[in-house]
Amino acid sequence: MKKKFLLFFIAVSGASINWAQNTEIEKIRSLFAERHIKEKLDECIMLCESSLAKEVNYDVAIYLSRSYYFKGESEQDKNTKLDFFLKGVDAGEKALSKVKAYTDAMAVNKKEENAIKSITKADIEALYWVAANLARYAKFAPFGKKLAVKGRVRYLWDHVLVTAPEFNYGGVYRFFGGYYALVPSITGEQDPVKSKEMFDKGVAVAPHYLETKVLYAEAYCTHAKVKNKELFNQLLDEVLAADISQWPEIYPENLNAQNKAKELKANQAELFD
Repeated sequence: MKKKFLLFFIAVSGASINWAQNTEIEKIRSLFAERHIKEKLDECIMLCESSLAKEVNYDVAIYLSRSYYFKGESEQDKNTKLDFFLKGVDAGEKALSKVKAYTDAMAVNKKEENAIKSITKADIEALYWVAANLARYAKFAPFGKKLAVKGRVRYLWDHVLVTAPEFNYGGVYRFFGGYYALVPSITGEQDPVKSKEMFDKGVAVAPHYLETKVLYAEAYCTHAKVKNKELFNQLLDEVLAADISQWPEIYPENLNAQNKAKELKANQAELFD
């Protein structure tokens, strides 16, 4: 009888823990859905941080990494922005630590560049958000810090490109579109032609994900070797004319994109000097 009661108690306790964890993740998911509201995003981050301090959960770590990415995108102060992106990298790495194929490969290879080759499309989300946060950090970091992470940024995104190019609305094409336009010329990799090719692929994959068109206008159209004001305005006008209520799952990102488009339009005179 005691043994049966003990087994019953363990089963009930386990179910209670799972129920509590699922309830917590549902709350995080609900808050993240309203990430364009600062208070909701801050509460989401706080709940994620609290949860991960107790136990690393893949889904919670992903939500935290995405939340810091979004917060970094919305921040104006550069140092604060950089801090948010680094926290997003850290959260993404926590998610990666729950991918068995990756951790097994790391135990053997000891090098991330080799270990990430074990990550398949099914587990690309964790790698993607590490790469996304690190890339945004590199964009705004001082030159020395930018170069320090360049190699890692590149091999992470190279793996996303060959594994899941359409993930997150063609996110890898947004990255490489910006990369080939903005990478320091001293590296020998700056290439506006490749930049345009990547942005065109990104727009083709998900024309309703407006950030692609904003980056296209900002990074490619204003490039010193391009200066295409007509395309710049065409892309931004398409962004501003879009009815973003049609795509509620990316409403926050599209709202940010429209705000950026307004700012770029307002500053175009100095961008095309």
